[in-house]
Amino acid sequence: MFKRVLVPLDKSALSERVLPIAKSLAHSFGSRIDLINVVPTISEDIPEEFIAQASEEAEAYLKGIHDALSAEFGPERIGSSVQRGYPASVIIEQAESQEDSLVLMSTHGYTGVQRLLLGSIAGKVVQAAATPVLLVPADAKNPQGDLVEFKRLIVPLDGSELAESILPYVTALCKTLGMELILVRSYSPHFPGSSIRKREISKIVHDSAEAYIKEKAAQLKKQGVDKVLYKVLEGAPAQEIVDFAIETPNSVTALCTHGRHGISRWMLGSVTNGVIQCSEEPVLVIRCVGRV
Repeated sequence: MFKRVLVPLDKSALSERVLPIAKSLAHSFGSRIDLINVVPTISEDIPEEFIAQASEEAEAYLKGIHDALSAEFGPERIGSSVQRGYPASVIIEQAESQEDSLVLMSTHGYTGVQRLLLGSIAGKVVQAAATPVLLVPADAKNPQGDLVEFKRLIVPLDGSELAESILPYVTALCKTLGMELILVRSYSPHFPGSSIRKREISKIVHDSAEAYIKEKAAQLKKQGVDKVLYKVLEGAPAQEIVDFAIETPNSVTALCTHGRHGISRWMLGSVTNGVIQCSEEPVLVIRCVGRV
């Protein structure tokens, strides 16, 4: 599934927080780990000597991490490179240069308005990359206060073929990592009409959502996923999913988005976008294009 884990590093402690996760995934999937540092070339007016010096410093920085990982995994499974250009574009190009790659990035633990601004490098990568992207917020921790562990996989479903196309992918992920799979279906309680009518409609919608998600859970159990749970949430989907993830320790939320091309690659669905921007827990975004 993940033959390669691409880890962008910028010499910050924040970016390095995902290294233990990269190692864990590499052990589980037998993956290669590739480290990348991008020296920004934001202006042609920057003297070449400055860029060259920054590149040399980046190479020395990556070498230390590369050597440590090579001692654990062997040099044939560790790679590192320093590139020049616009960071998000270079990361996407490098990720898509090899099949079955996963981009693993740490994100800032912003709150309030800042967390609604998906303009960071990580945000641009997740918006446009065709490869899976795993975002780990800076404050994502387990109940003991240590780095979050991957024990539960939350998968929101809305009844669409697009959302369901993620199921073979997450099934394989849960089997390999021994994760508990939690299927989630959310619905809005706001309906027009009298209060009595609203309650009737709400019950109908709730029962329909529960029957759907329960059937999907049963199907996955038959396919060999040992631990499958389901949950029906009432409220605005993105916020309900984010809140549920916070309440579920050591969890990752997996979301499927369109396998688009061109400019439309930059348009995520409203729910996916809302979860990415507001989540305090790891989020895995997969462009569903028919390959597991």
